Amino acid sequence: MYHFLCNICNSAAFAQTLERETPSCATCGSTVRFRWIAHALSLEIFGESIPLPKFPSRRKLKGLGMSDPAPIADVLSERFDYQNTYFHREPRFDIMRATGAAKFDFIVASEVFEHVEAPVQTAFDNLARLLKPGGFAVFSSPYEAEGDTMEHFPNLDDWKVVELRSGYVLLNRTADGRIETFDNLAFHGGPGSTLEMRVFSEKDLLANCSAAGFTEIAIAEDYLPYGILWEPWARGFTLKTGVH
Repeated sequence: MYHFLCNICNSAAFAQTLERETPSCATCGSTVRFRWIAHALSLEIFGESIPLPKFPSRRKLKGLGMSDPAPIADVLSERFDYQNTYFHREPRFDIMRATGAAKFDFIVASEVFEHVEAPVQTAFDNLARLLKPGGFAVFSSPYEAEGDTMEHFPNLDDWKVVELRSGYVLLNRTADGRIETFDNLAFHGGPGSTLEMRVFSEKDLLANCSAAGFTEIAIAEDYLPYGILWEPWARGFTLKTGVH
């Protein structure tokens, strides 16, 4: 049995097991990953770990969220110059097509990059470019500890997910005109924009981060006072360009 303070709702909590994506706070339903996001933000911004509801206001800090969970996004919107965004509804944001110069002090990109189209390196490059000097990204994505990143659809060009009576199918016409079909698709949280495009490997994910210019890559550690206990795969990262 694990007893901890949930840093999302600031409530005492307990759980038989702590798993990355399984709700383990009876009050707010937070997961290990959600609690780590708040923990990582607090360490970088305030130099110590503070429960999310107690975050001081820092309205001069500009932040960006990519489909952040509402309990986190709501507080960040109150404390910072922060906006949560979405891929398929307003306010829209697509990291693959992001433009503009460095303007964010922090960006939260949690469980996003496994869903973007290839080449995924573009997403990492844009993430680094959007950060101000000294800014940081709180990043997470599922990944395997061994092997190479597995791209499910490496030749996507003109494509669409279609629902048939038998289930969902991805149809693709490649740049050279070939027709491809894929079934047995994996969706995270339901069909639509949550289509899994790849499964990262740890070494390739770290290489993507380094190639984008992130010179400081801190892999998340356990923090049992807040019920943060990672399995031996898919820990979060805090990413910095090393320019301060």
